[in-house]
Amino acid sequence: MKINKTMERKVTFGNLIKYGVLLGLALIIISLIQIYLKNFVAQDISLIFMLLKVGIYVYFVYCTIRFAVKYLYAEKYSFAKGVKSALFVGVIAAVLVCIYQYIEMKFITPDVYQEQIEIAIDDAMGRGVPEGMSETIRSMFVIMAVIFAFIKTVLISLLAALFIAPFFKKRQATIINEELSNN
Repeated sequence: MKINKTMERKVTFGNLIKYGVLLGLALIIISLIQIYLKNFVAQDISLIFMLLKVGIYVYFVYCTIRFAVKYLYAEKYSFAKGVKSALFVGVIAAVLVCIYQYIEMKFITPDVYQEQIEIAIDDAMGRGVPEGMSETIRSMFVIMAVIFAFIKTVLISLLAALFIAPFFKKRQATIINEELSNN
């Protein structure tokens, strides 16, 4: 039974979305674990979680590029196509991370963000911003935090892709596809 090109593209596009959702969920779970452990561990464990998140990015970007080499581009693989696939997955993950960031700010740890907002307002007032602008600063802080979360997730995905994509060469793409056809 032969699958037409449109059906094949839908399947592969859906798989890229799946990788993005899995990356986003993994990052959210790690963030929730970090928040939970902050209450029980006296030491600063943020470096451990930062390294864990980097490892998750690298793993999912690697899986995405390997999938793209196998199923999307086959022998037409190039560095740019690998980066494009990983960047797409990063954007999907970034959307989920932004939604989580907003929920975290409003419901999970609002007290932490309120302290940061108050510091930002005090800093702005020290610079001569009128007191009537404090509500604007409050609303802009939330928006900027969500935008920053999106940009950060996409940039880290891009950096991981720029690091990993060169390791997949056209010759390697051919070998992977030969392995796939032999199985």
